[in-house]
Amino acid sequence: MSIFDWPATLVPRNIQVLPPRATQGLTESLTQFTQAQPVIRPPFTVTMEFDELFGRDVLAWRAMLALLEGRAHCARLPLFDLWYRASEAAIAAGLSGFSDGALFSDGASFSTSDLADVTVTGAQGQRWIEVDFGDHGQLLEGGLYFGIGEHPYIASSVVWTGTVARIRCSPTLRTAYADAPLKLKPTMIGRLTSDDGGALMLKNLRHGAPSITFQEDFVEPLS
Repeated sequence: MSIFDWPATLVPRNIQVLPPRATQGLTESLTQFTQAQPVIRPPFTVTMEFDELFGRDVLAWRAMLALLEGRAHCARLPLFDLWYRASEAAIAAGLSGFSDGALFSDGASFSTSDLADVTVTGAQGQRWIEVDFGDHGQLLEGGLYFGIGEHPYIASSVVWTGTVARIRCSPTLRTAYADAPLKLKPTMIGRLTSDDGGALMLKNLRHGAPSITFQEDFVEPLS
């Protein structure tokens, strides 16, 4: 299995992100009492709808489908939460130097594409985590997506004490983490839900408005 990055030029018009939601045990007793328990760490599902694609965007779409080869390979998808997540300026408040820690001769540094120094440590199955955001400020609240490594999560509750956020995660932690980077622009490793997913019908042999659905795939086995 190969994983490639989603083409940067293909930004959806509409998106539906379904968080982990599978349950089991939906049975009714003689007293008409029903119990349902969530399945342990079920996947996210993402559906994207696009405006009419023309020209090079059509070619990018074709190339993307060719890379996927049906359900054989995966894409690393942004969740495109552009209106609600922290701004680029706030996220890029984290600055870094070269790999050895050195800065430019005038003291300038690189602006990072995501938080550079906010990390998470926790055990698999943990529901609540505590994260120190340092100088970045209170950039996370309930209802926002975040990522730890390659795994997306949604914060169902965030309680701040100074710079430290106590975050209720959905789902529970996929795996154990030790100083894993927290992302405010999370990505998801996704696999098509159908081999024919994303089919592009060209109108007048020229343009089309496709849709596509991915389900979260896991690059490591989860116990």
